[in-house]
This record gives sequence, C-alpha cells and structure tokens, in this order.
Amino acid sequence: MLIKIFRVFFIPYFTSLGVVIGGTIFGSLSSLFIFESPIKIINSILNDIRLWAILVGLGGSFTTIRGLEIGLSGEFTQLAKQGLILSGAFLGSYSGFKLITCIIGEFK
Repeated sequence: MLIKIFRVFFIPYFTSLGVVIGGTIFGSLSSLFIFESPIKIINSILNDIRLWAILVGLGGSFTTIRGLEIGLSGEFTQLAKQGLILSGAFLGSYSGFKLITCIIGEFK
C-alpha cells in the first residue's frame, strides 16, 4: 500500500525535477553559440521551463482534471491520488528550481 503511494507521488516528482534540471543544463549550452553569459541564459530558461515541467509531470492535464472531477463526485481515493500527483509535480518543479538556483549562486 505504501509502495503504491510512493509510486504515485515520486513518478511525477522526479519527472518534473528531471525536466527542470535537464532543460536548463542542456538549454544553457546555447550560450556557447550566441556568446551570452551562461548564468543569464540559465535564469531565462529556468523561469520559462517551470510551468512546462509541471505539465510534463502531470502527464497530460486533462486526465488529472477528469480525475479531480471524479474525486469530487464521491470517490475520495481518486481525489487523494490526483492530489498526490499534483503535489509531486509541483514539488518536483520547485525542487529543481531551487537546486539550479543554488548551483548558480542566485538565491531567491
């Protein structure tokens, strides 16, 4: 039972975390070609990619919204599952954001 709860939470968490970290690292390689500061490029990408990381972590927003609709009609387990998916995606994106800002030295 606890393994299923961890699976529901950690799959969107690490998916969102990976999108933020991978997207900013690989996106910052563009600074080699446009002769800009890598920190400036990382900040630009980091602010834009957070929303996309949440959407990727959700795995499609329509299924999550439909799951919330089903949960509100009386199925508490479906509502709790969708809440775990949403919180995992949001926390993964936020953790990636904080990790990258700590690495580049700009604390917000």
